[in-house]
Amino acid sequence: MEKLIYLSVFLPIFGAPLIWFISHYTNKWLSWYMSLAITGFSALVALTTLWNVVNGHIYENSFTWFQFGDVKVPFGIYVDGISALIYAMAAFLGFLIVMYSRGYMEHDESPHRFFMKVTFFIGSMLGLTVSDNILALFIFWEFMGLASYLLIAYWYYKDSAADAGLKAFLMTKFADGFFLAGLVLLWLVTGTLNIQEINHMAELAAIPLFAAAASALLMFGGAVGKSAQFPLFPWLLDAMEGPTPVSALIHAATMVNAGVFLVGRLFPFYEYSGILYVIMAIGAVSAFIAVLGATVHREIKKIIAFSTMENLGLMFVGLGAGSLAAGLFHLVSHATFKALLFLAAGNVIHFTHEKDAFKLGGLLKIMPVTAALFLIGILSLSGIPPFSGFYSKEWIVHEAKMAGDPIVFAFVLTAAVLTIFYGFRLWFRIFTGEPTEAAKHAREAYPIMLIPIGILAVLTFLIGLFHKQIVEIIDKHAHIPHDWALTILVFSLMAVAFFMAWLLYYNRVIDTQQLLRDPILAILNKTFYNAFFVDHILRWLSKNFVVEFLAFIFHWIDRNVYDYIVNGVAKTALWAWEKARVIQTGNLIHYLTIFVSGAIILYYLYLVIL
Repeated sequence: MEKLIYLSVFLPIFGAPLIWFISHYTNKWLSWYMSLAITGFSALVALTTLWNVVNGHIYENSFTWFQFGDVKVPFGIYVDGISALIYAMAAFLGFLIVMYSRGYMEHDESPHRFFMKVTFFIGSMLGLTVSDNILALFIFWEFMGLASYLLIAYWYYKDSAADAGLKAFLMTKFADGFFLAGLVLLWLVTGTLNIQEINHMAELAAIPLFAAAASALLMFGGAVGKSAQFPLFPWLLDAMEGPTPVSALIHAATMVNAGVFLVGRLFPFYEYSGILYVIMAIGAVSAFIAVLGATVHREIKKIIAFSTMENLGLMFVGLGAGSLAAGLFHLVSHATFKALLFLAAGNVIHFTHEKDAFKLGGLLKIMPVTAALFLIGILSLSGIPPFSGFYSKEWIVHEAKMAGDPIVFAFVLTAAVLTIFYGFRLWFRIFTGEPTEAAKHAREAYPIMLIPIGILAVLTFLIGLFHKQIVEIIDKHAHIPHDWALTILVFSLMAVAFFMAWLLYYNRVIDTQQLLRDPILAILNKTFYNAFFVDHILRWLSKNFVVEFLAFIFHWIDRNVYDYIVNGVAKTALWAWEKARVIQTGNLIHYLTIFVSGAIILYYLYLVIL
């Protein structure tokens, strides 16, 4: 089975360029069939692996990748309950997204380029989930970063897409520098990069605490960038410039979850390091900023992107509060309903050619199946039973309460309550009322697009139904707590939030544009819309400090290094000319004397060497 696991990872990675090459010189849409077959194989292997792990198997295999001196660089796989669950989830959702893409990309002129990148991306994520050491995980982490840049900037001829891809690449690479520094520090301190060995050393308190805290913080810096947390989240919103299947792939099952997976995989080490509160605080702040942004934004995909940032923050809150199972169970739950929402939104955008939710309406009559599936995603996102989001979000809110920090709890409670407001705000605006001009020309999505979304809708129900069994895979000793008083409080506040969404966006008894004429509400709306201007602040800091500092350094190097070298060469040549020209006397006897002396010296050197 270990060989099949290796194959499920490397077949998509090395098969990706083959997809491009074969379909480029034959039929471009052959790339879809090849990608579907490859990702289908990986999904089958991953699901089989999960089944075997649930039945007591653990897969472990390692070998020396290369060696220099006494240092051996390992490479291998370790598949236990946590990695098997995320591995299977990423593989299966990747397969469904590839299936869906046949309809969404129907008018694209270079599908072979799209499916090559998507397949490579999926293989990279699978490699990350089964790696047995941090170095291998980091390599797949970087592969995924490269693939995400190529996919976000897929429509590179659009300036907005090219800029979004570059922004995502730069912000995540900046964060990855911290990850790499933490990785190196951890290796220097422990002498190993094997995940199980590091966790075991942490459990035995065999790592110097200061070094553990420093390396944990540095690696968490990489997770902040990859999982779009405060303050490195702006790239996530701009990433909506990519095709919608890319948004579903990056923001649901794969890339953004990598940071959460990293902390979860090294959870005993992070517990020992003492930085869990930092993780919880950053997650809470991120969730709070995101949920407020989602309540005021207009663009469909950006609202869902804010939702992704919010839920990633909640995952970090769960982990930071000390519950591995809560954080990772919400990761699994979120992956399914968020992929569902993105793909359903893709149906709307593809058949109406409109991204602004406030320019749509009445699609319930035209796209009833999409509307129903979208509603299931909203219900799960909002935390309505029996869907998976109810169990995972309730658990996160409980862990935030038990953590004992009132500010963190307030932020998490706000996020949990307002989710239903922005969720139904979006659904009401798109699907209710009379059809707008953009909606009148739409039609229901193709079966090839509806089938994957339908499967995801069933999954979000099944995950809720079998939530106890899934939690047991993550942590056999964990159980979902039930705080009925807290549940009643949350649902009471959610009922108020839903009623407000119903009044404003279904009955439309109040003109929201009229509300914005109030200067205070207008300022708040602008602040929330721009996510507290974090992107603007980062741009200003980059321009006025980072760029200026680099300009100063390069100017200094230019003047004091390059100019010194260039001028030094010229001065050396002039000095050599001054010294050499004195021997140019024009006297034949002088020249013969120098020649004979040189010949004699060379002769004696020849005799000495022999």
